Amino acid sequence: MKNEITMKAKKQGGSKLFSAFMNIPELTIILFIIIVAVFIGVQSSSFFTGTNALNITKQIAVNGIMSIGMMLAIISKGVDLSIGSLLGLVCAVAGSFIKIGAPAWVVLLICLAVGAACGFLNGFLIVKLKVMPIIVTLGTMNIFRGIAYVYSGGKWTTNLPKDFLVMGNDFAPAIILAAVVILFVIIMRYTRFGRYVYAIGSNGDSARLAGIHVDRTKEMIYMCSGLLTGLAAMIFIGRTGAIQPSAGVGYEMDAIGAVVLGGVSFLGGKGSVVGTLLGAILMGLLMNGMTLLKISADFQGLITGVIIILALLLDTARTLYKERRRQ
Repeated sequence: MKNEITMKAKKQGGSKLFSAFMNIPELTIILFIIIVAVFIGVQSSSFFTGTNALNITKQIAVNGIMSIGMMLAIISKGVDLSIGSLLGLVCAVAGSFIKIGAPAWVVLLICLAVGAACGFLNGFLIVKLKVMPIIVTLGTMNIFRGIAYVYSGGKWTTNLPKDFLVMGNDFAPAIILAAVVILFVIIMRYTRFGRYVYAIGSNGDSARLAGIHVDRTKEMIYMCSGLLTGLAAMIFIGRTGAIQPSAGVGYEMDAIGAVVLGGVSFLGGKGSVVGTLLGAILMGLLMNGMTLLKISADFQGLITGVIIILALLLDTARTLYKERRRQ
C-alpha cells in the first residue's frame, strides 16, 4: 500500500514538473543555461574566469538588445531580417561622423535616428504594400548592406577616440542591456502599446475590430526594432574598437535564435522580455563556448541552425501539449 502511494506521489511530482517546463519556457531555458555552462566549464578551464565572463556579457548585450526588437516583431506575427545589415549601416554612418570629429553623444543620437528611420521604413512598407514582413525585411536587408558598403567605400575605420569606446567597455554593456530589459518589461506589461502588440499577434482582425490601430502599431514595432539596433551598434563599436561595413552579418539569425529559445512563438501573440533575455544569455554562452572549444565558424553556423530548429520543435510541442490539456 505504501509503495503504491509512493509511486503515485512520484508520478504526480514528475507530471507537475513536466507541466511546469511545458507551460513556463523560462524554466527550460534556465535549465539549459546551467547544463551548457557546466559542460563548457568542464571542457575549458578559461570559461569560469572574470575576463571571460566580462567578454560574454559584452556579446550578450549586443544580441540581447537586438533580440528585444526582434521579439516585438515576432510576437506581432512578423519578423525583422534586416537588423544585422542595419547594424552595419548604422556603424558606417557613425564612422563618417567620427572622422569629422563629431562628439560621442551626437554620434549616439545619429545612430538612434538612423536606426529608427530605417525601422520605420520597414514598418511603412509592410503596412502600405500589404506584403509579408519576411519579404520586406529580406529586401531591406540587402538594401541596407549595400548602402553600408557604398557609403563607407568598403573601408574600415580604426583608431577610434576613447569616448566612443565607453559604451562597449567594462560593465557599460550590461548596464545598458539591463536598462533596456527593465524598460521593455514595463512597456510590454503595463502600457497600451504592449497590449496592442500581443493583441495583433494573437488575432490581427479581432484587434482591428476592437479599435486598435494595427497599422500604426506595426510601424512603431519596426521603428523600435531599428532604434534598438542603433543602440546596439554603438555598443558594438565600443566593444570592437573599429567600424567595418560587414558588421552584423548573421546577427539577425542570432536574434531569432535567442527569441525562439526564449519561448516567443512564431505563431504570434506569445512571449516575454525575460524569456528573450534568457535566450540571448544561452546563445551567448553557446557562442563563447564554441569559440573556447575551437569549433570552426562553419560548424558554429551549423550548430546555431540546429538549435533554432530544435527550439521551434519545442515551441510546437508546447502548443500541442496545451491544446491537449484544454480538451
